[in-house]
Amino acid sequence: MLRDEVVIAFAPPKRGTYEPQDPPNLPLVQEEMGLTVCVSPEAGWSELETFLGATRKRLTVAMYQFTAPHVFKAVEDAVTPAHRTFELVLHPFVEPPTAGVKAHDLKTKTEVLKPLDNEMTNRFDHTWATFKTTKRPDGLWASSYHIKVAVRDGNAGWLSSGNWQSSNQPNVHLFGDDADPDQPIPDGFPGEYNREYHAIFESETLASIYEQYIRRDFELCAAQAEEPAEFAAPDLFVPKAVELPEAFGEGGEFFPPLRVDRVVKVQPLLTPDNYAENVLKLIKSAEKSLRFQNQYINLRGDGEDFPELLALVDALNEKAQDPDVEVRFIFRNLMTEDKLDLLTAQGFPRDAIRFQEGCHNKTIIVDDKAAMVGSHNWSNEGVAANRDASLIFFDPEIAEYLAGVFDDDWQFRANDKPAKKQPRVARPDEPTPPGFRRVPFSAVFDD
Repeated sequence: MLRDEVVIAFAPPKRGTYEPQDPPNLPLVQEEMGLTVCVSPEAGWSELETFLGATRKRLTVAMYQFTAPHVFKAVEDAVTPAHRTFELVLHPFVEPPTAGVKAHDLKTKTEVLKPLDNEMTNRFDHTWATFKTTKRPDGLWASSYHIKVAVRDGNAGWLSSGNWQSSNQPNVHLFGDDADPDQPIPDGFPGEYNREYHAIFESETLASIYEQYIRRDFELCAAQAEEPAEFAAPDLFVPKAVELPEAFGEGGEFFPPLRVDRVVKVQPLLTPDNYAENVLKLIKSAEKSLRFQNQYINLRGDGEDFPELLALVDALNEKAQDPDVEVRFIFRNLMTEDKLDLLTAQGFPRDAIRFQEGCHNKTIIVDDKAAMVGSHNWSNEGVAANRDASLIFFDPEIAEYLAGVFDDDWQFRANDKPAKKQPRVARPDEPTPPGFRRVPFSAVFDD
């Protein structure tokens, strides 16, 4: 290590003071609904834009990052007509844009909130999420309000792994009525944009569940919230992606959205409320196959890991060593060798693990019969102490669709090379060294 490199050190994981609702309101839902499942970078934005554009009364949103100019414009257009309302719970720190696909994103919370305040006056209400810190020991969440959920008019909802940033929602229209073969394609598309999974549901039952929880979050946070100080986590230098070898093939495809209109069985999930126990059951149910795709499994291995994460990793490892179950893992290519070593030392099969540029979805697919999508990273806080939301679909058609995306990523977009070098802090004016690229802090440590 160079003498002047800044070492990244982290405190032990923590829990916030949030208490789950009693009684809970996260039942298994089985009813007729309209449902769209789609993936980014190819189809996420066009479906989100359509969802927002259908607003007629209100939007209720819980969001980690909200900085993409085209998403902001769509939200503004959706909620500024008279008599419409917008309620927003927002993570308090805006991730500043860096060079690359987010270079033109909004830079501060003022750029997001002030225009809405000006246009909507008393029809726009927002609050900041609160975290447990030395200055606020009663903060609700451990470290992050990491959820990505929007509810429209009380009868439809959007839930995703992807923030409202340009890296998560690239401004392209490849499918549907607004597909344009002559549209300008953003620089770096598709490789520099994230893989994300999204679900849009027309279900008053599911919509009311998430809206009720977001409004409860709003009340709890508003009782504690203060205007947050401007804060920007440092950028990081990370090693450039390893080029895909020819053995992994050339090609791949873009996936049009899957639409169903029938009875669907789905389990809504929230952390800290009911995620760990339901995902544990999902993993243990695997009899033939299990596909796992996430940014990382961020075990500390120092005795500080939460029991929820340890139980989930143990269950996953048990399936990975079961000769009757085919288990494959795709992690983000920023996952480092030391984190991989913690898994392989426990018996995770090395040849079942690959790494993908921009892997930001958080997915488990079991037996081509059930699939989970949502925002949960596999860290201590991510599975047990931050605010996150996911859905488990007990539905073969949905599971097979997402399995096809996973298999395409496995063959054409992933390789077997983890990052060999640790990320390090980038000083504000420091040039990018050879063999590295500059990324936001949350691209690596997004709990």
